[in-house]
Amino acid sequence: MPDHATPEQIFSLLADRHTANILKMAYAGFMASSSSYVGNISKKQFYVRLKRLRDAGLVEKRDGMYIVTTFGSLICTGHLKTMDEMLTNFWSLKAVDVLKSRQDFPLHQKESVINEIIQSSTLKNMVNSTHLSGFSVLKDYNKLINEVIKLMSLAQKEVYLATRYHDPNFSKIMFNKIHQGITMHMLDSLPEQISVENRLNAVLRTPPNRETYDIVNSIIRSSRFDLKRKEITASFMVVDGRMVCYETTTYNNPEEFTLAISHYDDPYLAQRLISHYETLARDAQVPKLLASLREK
Repeated sequence: MPDHATPEQIFSLLADRHTANILKMAYAGFMASSSSYVGNISKKQFYVRLKRLRDAGLVEKRDGMYIVTTFGSLICTGHLKTMDEMLTNFWSLKAVDVLKSRQDFPLHQKESVINEIIQSSTLKNMVNSTHLSGFSVLKDYNKLINEVIKLMSLAQKEVYLATRYHDPNFSKIMFNKIHQGITMHMLDSLPEQISVENRLNAVLRTPPNRETYDIVNSIIRSSRFDLKRKEITASFMVVDGRMVCYETTTYNNPEEFTLAISHYDDPYLAQRLISHYETLARDAQVPKLLASLREK
């Protein structure tokens, strides 16, 4: 195994229960001469697995004792022990899933019951109701990009998006979703040189391939693509009238990304943001590209 093991290699290694148990033993530490492992494997099989753990950088030998490395300690506590705890509480987590799927249950009552489930189990030591009931706090820009890509991928009917950022991976998914049939309302607040209109024009002038050209040509002529330009101070997104993600800014540095919050099941907040979008869109400009095509 290479010096820097991949996630796939680590998961493959620990998929063997005996290897995982040896790692747990090393977390407590055991003597090199120890034969205290309880399991239906031979001494040779034990040391083969121990060597694999050492080669992966999870276990080391120090002063005649096998102990976990810092990396091994994090894997053991962050994954193996967490997994054991989760499996112990499997039916509590199943109850959370059933509750989250109920459409006739008010959101605030869902969160209250989910919190009660967590507090009455050992899950409270590793998770809080925020993680399970429906929202995430995003403090890193790259995590925000991953979040909006995930939400766009889940879109089935209609999306409202007011944005001051651009990411090519998100744009690709967005245009594919529009081509597949969703309705897209978009307020573009990017600088003129990298505006959505200019990027669409660039594809039409020099398309990377025929398929991309056909998709873009179809989108800009579609009434399901409602694109306008408007300067905004913070980005937000609403998916299918219930999932929302919105950015917050600071007074000292409003132009830089600070924080975003994502709610996965909040129709009330979704409607408030849609109303805000419609207010912003009233005096927004329709790009010349779309206006000229739709006048014909």
